Amino acid sequence: MKTKGIVFLVIITMGLLSINWWGAKAPATEPPTKFKIATSTTPLSAPLIIARELELFKPYNLDIELIPLRGGHLCFQAMIQGVADLATSSETVIMFNGFERNDFRLLASFVESNNDLKLLTLNDGHPMSMTQFQHKKIGMVKASASEFFADAFLIISGHQQQEFEKVFMSPQALGPALLSGEVDAISVWEPFGYQLIKEHDDKIYQYPGKGIYNLSFNLVATENNAKLNQNHHANILKALKSAQHFINQHPQRAKQIISDYLDMPLPELEWAWNDYIFRLSLNNSLLSNLHAQARWAIASGAVEAENTPDYRLLLDDSALMQALDN
Repeated sequence: MKTKGIVFLVIITMGLLSINWWGAKAPATEPPTKFKIATSTTPLSAPLIIARELELFKPYNLDIELIPLRGGHLCFQAMIQGVADLATSSETVIMFNGFERNDFRLLASFVESNNDLKLLTLNDGHPMSMTQFQHKKIGMVKASASEFFADAFLIISGHQQQEFEKVFMSPQALGPALLSGEVDAISVWEPFGYQLIKEHDDKIYQYPGKGIYNLSFNLVATENNAKLNQNHHANILKALKSAQHFINQHPQRAKQIISDYLDMPLPELEWAWNDYIFRLSLNNSLLSNLHAQARWAIASGAVEAENTPDYRLLLDDSALMQALDN
């Protein structure tokens, strides 16, 4: 009996030692790293919304908060002001800000569209032809894709000689301004174009403009943030890559998630959905687009500058390359 008691005591002791040993070796659970992303309330932000709603950031121990704002220009400002860590933005917003500062970095493009901007006017049976924009007022959002699209539309259609007045306002004010006669036409992105056409179908004329402007939607961070958080940014992009895969494999479920999140009816969402190309990239075509838009900004007087910024210095593909390698 004494021998059995000794054996039992040894077993218990070894068990306790084993528990203590494994406890000492077990890694401590680290709290998730938090990031705030200023996110434009447009279907172009779909990969971020999908990744957040499906918890695709969790495997990378990331706690992502999306801060919804009406437009990439406001998202960019929120990032610069420290309200958000990252921002979604069109390349036109990046182009304009490149004239004023170089303390930010474009990390990746995650969606493209050649039909997200619309040029609209009133349809009174005889809508303005492109030759009738002389001295007319066109409403647009300053320093955004909306401003560039209005000029690009007239240039590409061969009517760059038309001298019109730019009237700057918020995107949500453009539709009411057109309906009230405050402006003669508006340059607006989705879903505002769809909403206006849906509510006032017979009153609105849309100029055919698909393919005139190829918009990219991008993830942007401050220079310091990009340096300090490359690994985290790579993981964010990995989650976006998973979200893009989900969108391609389950388009109906993806659209329902976006519809619910943006409180947007499915027909409104589907209006422009097929124009979106969801992929991660950071290539020479984007760089060429930035420089072309910068030359336009100088020539048109949209900015007061003599030389275009070197946008190569603002593109940082380190996180993207890391995300695509895995």
